[in-house]
Amino acid sequence: MVTEKRPAWQSFCNSKIAQNLVTFTNGHKFVIACGLMLISSVFWVLVVFVSDRYIQGDLLLYQNIASDLLAGKLPYRDRVLEYPPYAIPIFILPTLFGKSAYPQGFMLFVLLADWLIKLLLFIEMRLRQSNAPRAFLPLLLYCAATPFTCFFFLQRYDVWPALICLAAVWLFCSKRYIFSGLAVAIAIGVKLYPVVFVPALFVIAMRQGKGRRFLVGLMLGLLPIALLGLHLPWWRFAEFQNDRGLQVESLYASILWLTKLLGWTQLDWVPFKAWMEIQGPLASATLPWARALFVTMVAFSSMFPAWVATRTEKFSAPQLARLLLIPLLGFVAFNQVLSPQFMIWILPLAALGSLEGNPWTMFAILLATMLTPIIFPSFGGDYTWGLNLFETTILLVRNLTLIAVWILLIREMSLPRLGGLAKREFPAPQSRT
Repeated sequence: MVTEKRPAWQSFCNSKIAQNLVTFTNGHKFVIACGLMLISSVFWVLVVFVSDRYIQGDLLLYQNIASDLLAGKLPYRDRVLEYPPYAIPIFILPTLFGKSAYPQGFMLFVLLADWLIKLLLFIEMRLRQSNAPRAFLPLLLYCAATPFTCFFFLQRYDVWPALICLAAVWLFCSKRYIFSGLAVAIAIGVKLYPVVFVPALFVIAMRQGKGRRFLVGLMLGLLPIALLGLHLPWWRFAEFQNDRGLQVESLYASILWLTKLLGWTQLDWVPFKAWMEIQGPLASATLPWARALFVTMVAFSSMFPAWVATRTEKFSAPQLARLLLIPLLGFVAFNQVLSPQFMIWILPLAALGSLEGNPWTMFAILLATMLTPIIFPSFGGDYTWGLNLFETTILLVRNLTLIAVWILLIREMSLPRLGGLAKREFPAPQSRT
């Protein structure tokens, strides 16, 4: 007699330990969630005091941008600005605390965005008609992952587009299509990468007969940028990116640098403008192929979820998050530029996606994030001069982990027996209307 092998997660859920966890969480769900949020918030407050002594170049750049704009210099015309237009208010807001307190003000606004992400994850947990321990996974995964980015988390503005994208997913699943489209447009105007979400979201909205409403919100959000273009050449921010080569954290650079450490090639780890690159004849020859592969993978990763959406009309918030991780991971993992803060974009969607489907896929993203300090700032300041063999191996593992998650999510969405979606683990959430 052949016994069917159960998945590891299902076996754990049926164990006595899991049953005890369910019993404990039945009466303490709210307290446990608030405790996670409180502990995480206390950690970040402590990091603010430490970070105050080590202000990094990105934060100083934001401060200089804000000072120039308040002094009357026009962005994209009187000074180079390498960020989209909607990022400008994020840079100006901390000036409310005064010039000398700008870094602290910026960090406090980052903490606000971080807290709002936790609040959205908490709301999704409360909407679930379940007391299972898995209901805590979004908050637990997010709160466990972000401390590993503490070296730069408070000094980058990347948490803001991550928050807006998470809000867009929540609004979309709440059937607020105009506001969801508006949120996606704002996110595009802040960091550009959310443009890869548009095909899938538009197709899903069309399938639900709400495509026009989503499109209206999207157009309303992009209208100010279009009008701004009549006076300022904001598109020049993209010209700054044209000079980028193979940034050291990228998949391509990690492979090339490994060959350098093994003595197979001659390459240099050099600072270029505000980042580090791998340079040399082999790097120059690889760059056009890397760009071509990036464009191809982003196009595929954006169209594949749209194709999945043509087969399924309704998506829960976790299902939609898992679907949108495909284009996001395609954009990040195959990019010739893979800055450490790109992990901040992924974490909120991965946390939300852990509610349904295979949770270990989302835990792989947690693992990739946990490896970040080994890569940046690295041990002993190696990031400045070039990672050693161990650190380079970890970097390659991190990059391959992201690609593995990308492949697993594509496979998950392609399984015909599941209708292109992972089987739901929870009852439907309560009505959001």
